[in-house]
Amino acid sequence: MHGFVIRGSRGTLPTCGASFLRYGGDTTCFSLETPGGLLIIDAGTGLRHVTQELADRTDIPPITVLLTHLHMDHLVGLPSFGPLYSTHAQIRFMADPNRADDWQQALLAFMRKPYWPVGLTDADASLGFESLPAPDTPTDIYGVRVSWCAVPHPQQCAAFRLEWSGGSVVVATDVEFDAGQIPDSFVAFCKDAGHLLFDAHFKPSEIGQYSGWGHSTWEAGVALAKAAGVGELLLTHHSPKRCDDDVEGMVEAARRAFPRTRGASANMPLD
Repeated sequence: MHGFVIRGSRGTLPTCGASFLRYGGDTTCFSLETPGGLLIIDAGTGLRHVTQELADRTDIPPITVLLTHLHMDHLVGLPSFGPLYSTHAQIRFMADPNRADDWQQALLAFMRKPYWPVGLTDADASLGFESLPAPDTPTDIYGVRVSWCAVPHPQQCAAFRLEWSGGSVVVATDVEFDAGQIPDSFVAFCKDAGHLLFDAHFKPSEIGQYSGWGHSTWEAGVALAKAAGVGELLLTHHSPKRCDDDVEGMVEAARRAFPRTRGASANMPLD
């Protein structure tokens, strides 16, 4: 398995078809494996690629799943996650303890009968549930320095920053920022990151119709990338209606302002 890999970059709903092959149709999921274990951010349908790779291995590494929030597109891959059904697997879930809801109970309610034949706590793996530490208290997970901060999105969302010997990544997959009003605190959070994965669900021409929906544009991503001095901008959370050519058009527009821009795609490794 690679280092940091984008497993799914679609938002809201998975999609498929000949017009969606380049960037993929799987919803949000990212993974990073180190010698100490496997770190996963979100459990959208992109999680299936992790299951496929682990199926070929004799040993399952310790797994920690970091949850940005609990919207369906970021959880829908969880019931089919292979390691849940292995007695050899150890899986820990972590999320923001300051959410208005009880995230642990919400997660258990998501995966239970009659919505799925096996409840989460009935799975064979050894499971753990832990709150994330305070936002200003980075923690070490499998040799990765993990920090997080809350970002504007309905029902609250967390952005993550991962730093390890091979690089650094900020994952801001669901966030609503105006290109001209990005908080200094978030610019500092992203400062000098090697890669910035940023929500570009809407086009600049569309965003005015969707105030409060919790998503951003490539323009906001470019403004943040410039202000924070990141190495590369990766546009993610592609709308399910956005075919490959549409995503490519947004990437090209962003590149004119910030040349080091790519569109996030399924199973894309970050060097």
